[in-house]
Parts: sequence; structure tokens; C-alpha cells
Amino acid sequence: MKFPNPQALEEKNLSQLNRLMEEAQVKNYLANHPDFLQKNPQLLTHMELSHGDGETTSLVERQVKVLRERNQVLQGQLIDMLHAAHNNENLLIECNRFMLDLLGCDDLQSLSAKIITSLKADFTLDDVALVLVGDFPVASPAQIFENADALKQLLDCQFPDSQPLCGRLGAAPKKALFGELSKDLQSFALVPLGEGCEFGLLALASNDVSRFEPEMGTLFIELIGKIVTHLSQSYRLNPVDRSNQSATSV
Repeated sequence: MKFPNPQALEEKNLSQLNRLMEEAQVKNYLANHPDFLQKNPQLLTHMELSHGDGETTSLVERQVKVLRERNQVLQGQLIDMLHAAHNNENLLIECNRFMLDLLGCDDLQSLSAKIITSLKADFTLDDVALVLVGDFPVASPAQIFENADALKQLLDCQFPDSQPLCGRLGAAPKKALFGELSKDLQSFALVPLGEGCEFGLLALASNDVSRFEPEMGTLFIELIGKIVTHLSQSYRLNPVDRSNQSATSV
């Protein structure tokens, strides 16, 4: 076995150490003098960067390429923002149309039917359920619950922050809200009407599993919920209305 020459090994290590020290000095100098290359632009054409594919390019070319790639990313982000703005504009137009459609209703039954049919048509939904809490006259196709606790127990959700919830729904609440034909429904948006569903619930459903996701924005859904809450509450029965209804039924 041939052993390395100690003197040659020492010289090699010393040479590597000197090289590392020189590189460190250059790095420190450039870090402390960031305008060095700007003051000496002729050096840029002599500096080269190697790529993984073996190609070599000057520093200027590399910087141009990096800027071009960054520009492409920014352009992509701008296009996404424009698409989002366009979609939001369309949603706002649909919300205004939805509200105007509801203003033409003169009783709770026609209002409930218009809420469901308009939402399904205007927002391309596969099903919509409306639940009202309290004393109301005939409200079909809306369901009526005596109190919010029964509704929240059915949904197994308390709506602690009174914000819409989006995502999946269990078999029991899905069937209770949408009936026997609910098996194809995959994603849902549950919109509480009032604080903690005190006035009811609006449920939006889609056969598309990704239509309503937990992380999605709910600004327009909340706006729709406020419109439905305001209009439906005008039909709530007061004690005099209840007594008149009882007398009429007798």
C-alpha cells in the first residue's frame, strides 16, 4: 500500500485553505460593496454561471432570464387577480338580480319558492333548502322549526361565530334538509339566518364535491343570507296574527 507524501498532503490542504480564504474575502468585499459591479460593468461580461444542463451564460444574461421568469410569474398573478375580479363582478350582478326578483313576492309561500328557484337557476346549484325558525304562515317549500336549538341539533352544529359553513354534510342532516333525492349531493354551504340560526338556515347544495370548500370565501353567501333574513322576517306572525289564524281555522 502506498502512503501519501505528508509534505504533499500538507501543501494540498494549505492550498485549499488559501483558496477558501480568498473566496471568503471576495464574498465579504462584494457584500460590503454591493455597487462594485455597477462601478465596474466590464466585469459582468466575463462572469459566467453554470446550469445543470452544462450550459454557460454571462451574469447579465442570467439576470435577464431571472427577471423574465419573475415577470412571467407576476403576469400570471395579475391574470388570476383579473379573473377573480371578473368573477366577483358577475356574482355581485347575480346577487342584485336575486334581490330584485324577491322584491316582487307578496306572500311567504311565493317568497320561499322564489328564493329556492332563483338560487338554483342564477347560481347553478343542484338544490337549495330554506328553513325558518319561529311562527310563520304557510311557507312551503320552506321548512319551519319552532326553535333554533332543534335545528342546530339536527345539523350537529352550533354555528358559534354565526358564519357560513362550507364542505361535506352527514347523511342524516342531508336527508332532513333535502329529502330522499339528496344522495347525489356532495358539497354544501350552510348559511345561518341571524345569530346562531335564530331566524333559520339557508342551505346550498351541489353535486360537485369541490364546489363548496371549507377554505372558500363566503362574502356573497353572507350577503344572500342577509337578504333572505330581512325579507322572510317581515312575514313572522305576531300574537294578534296567531289568534286570527286560530279563529279562522275554527
